[in-house]
Amino acid sequence: MKKPLMKDKQLQYEESYYMSESEIEKIMPEILDISGEIYRLAELGSSELKSSQILADYLEKKGFKVEKPYAGMKTAFRATRNRGNPSVGFLAEYDALPNGHACGHNLIAAWAVGCAVLLSRMSDDISVTVLGTPSEEGIGEYAGSKAIMADRGYADGVDFYFGFHPDDQWGVGSGALADLTLDLEFIGKAAHGADSPEQGVNALDAAVTTYMAINNLRGWAKNDRHLVIGMIITQGGKATNVIPDVAEIQVEIRSTSSEFVGIFAEKVERTARSIAESYGASLECRRITPLYRDYLPNVRLDSILYEELLKVGLKPHNNHSSEYIPSGSTDEANISWVAPTGHLDMPIGYRGISGHSEEFRQAAEPFRNAENLRIAILATVRSALSASKHIQDIRDEYHAQRKHRGELQRD
Repeated sequence: MKKPLMKDKQLQYEESYYMSESEIEKIMPEILDISGEIYRLAELGSSELKSSQILADYLEKKGFKVEKPYAGMKTAFRATRNRGNPSVGFLAEYDALPNGHACGHNLIAAWAVGCAVLLSRMSDDISVTVLGTPSEEGIGEYAGSKAIMADRGYADGVDFYFGFHPDDQWGVGSGALADLTLDLEFIGKAAHGADSPEQGVNALDAAVTTYMAINNLRGWAKNDRHLVIGMIITQGGKATNVIPDVAEIQVEIRSTSSEFVGIFAEKVERTARSIAESYGASLECRRITPLYRDYLPNVRLDSILYEELLKVGLKPHNNHSSEYIPSGSTDEANISWVAPTGHLDMPIGYRGISGHSEEFRQAAEPFRNAENLRIAILATVRSALSASKHIQDIRDEYHAQRKHRGELQRD
């Protein structure tokens, strides 16, 4: 008896493409329930014990091999279903803000596991990975976990990734400012503020002078670096009649250049240290977050996402169509330097809704977004199937972008 001929790959792709419509209906109730549970839990970064376990258990039940804890982080995981090449990765976030899921990470988690399960059903020869990444919002010991994973090789072994975020409109492509947050702790000496001020060392005076000095450093940066500085005084004394012996400032530094953020952070530390010494105080400088890099876009991947959305009657905003300056930062950008990364935005709420607000938290309730989430999962999975046929083009652009961006950083 003759062996049956293998199906033509193009025919396999077309069958998978149309089968995805029926397959997604089977898993959407589960995906929405998972998102709803994570939304209810609203666990802060580095403390997402239950949320991460819900995702890991679901993927394990669907045939994925789960490593958890991962990369030395209790709430991180890597779920993989190995079936050969190429390997496609999805980035899951699930940390909340102090006011709940006001950035919609419960939807990101739902999208990631939904895409992974659907793609594993659609193809027998594509490997699928989900990276479970804690504390994108920079809270706790695992702050900026994707940066940690990227720097230490824990995000390796994937041909290309997809990231996702709720927004106020459909969009493809992402940009991000490089971002680093410093904690400057000034240590002085307490004394009575009226009776013996000369015996004290005023840590708050040193902190306030440093605050003003950092503000004045803005003029040192060229406009093309798009420097953004945010500062708060988190500690400044406990009684008005006691010379403050400890004062603390947090300084967030953003720029379109990762290299420049590092240079400016060094300048800030040198400035703070010299001012502390002039007051007789000492300084402890700590990095609260790892460096969130600027985003390395992959136009080829984003174009495939764009075309898939057009096919279902949507016209998404294309971030590559204009020379816009990013306004936010994300550790997803660090992954984009490890492997080609495409990005999809999905609308929730209304046009112009403010992220991190109570309105955004309410809009991120998953059952209000069921149809858009279904479209987002379908579009991403179909894009992954299509992109798997253009691996070399995607890689070539990635390497060209790395070289070009590296040269820009050093200008």
